[in-house]
Amino acid sequence: MERVVDRIPFLEKELFLLRLLVRPGDVCVDIGAAGGAHLLVMARGAGSDGRVLGIEPRPGSRRVLQGIVALNGLSRRVTLRQVALSDGPGQVTLRIPIVPTRAHVPGSSTDPTTAAFAHLPHRRIEVPTVALDALLDEEGLDRVDIVKCDVEGAELLALAGAQRVLSTLRPIWIIEADDLHQRRFDRTAQDVLDAVTRHDYGVYRFRRGALEPVVQATPDEDDYVFVPNEREIAVPLRLTA
Repeated sequence: MERVVDRIPFLEKELFLLRLLVRPGDVCVDIGAAGGAHLLVMARGAGSDGRVLGIEPRPGSRRVLQGIVALNGLSRRVTLRQVALSDGPGQVTLRIPIVPTRAHVPGSSTDPTTAAFAHLPHRRIEVPTVALDALLDEEGLDRVDIVKCDVEGAELLALAGAQRVLSTLRPIWIIEADDLHQRRFDRTAQDVLDAVTRHDYGVYRFRRGALEPVVQATPDEDDYVFVPNEREIAVPLRLTA
């Protein structure tokens, strides 16, 4: 199965990783919950004693998520918030493509790849922003075990508002980071890795059923796993040297 996951690009292998990582009673945060696949895996793994906070700024996706949560009887363990994570409170403009794909923040004006998004048919909506540290306080969460973050290039903004989470709560993070999306903010995937590892985290990628240490961002990887250096992973994953 691991070889299949590595070779089929549309299979999100972090779903398989979450099935291994999430334990009963865990507190999980899904940043960019989108269609709900990761949120469902988290909720089922955490069980009735766990809790999942799903964060999704798009109103249409939020409605879909509400239906999924209700249909699966997960309302007691899943909380949904329609906000965008940033370094503090404010507002952000999201571009919602008319043809359903993904939401995009306005691209970098200096990069032709991201500037091209501006010409696609879309509508714009204003969404409130909040820091993850503040949002956890609002939700009464003083512990987090696992965070998944996929916010289409705004990962560094989300991390900027999560300094207490990184320094004190110390969860495992699964973060999407590639140069294409980071160019919307004139940043790179390596900038994302540096923002987490400076908090004494190790960085890995999930390949063939194992977590492999990563020295730097690589073109053939866009999902990285960050583990606090003091933390042991209590699942049947091997850390390869």
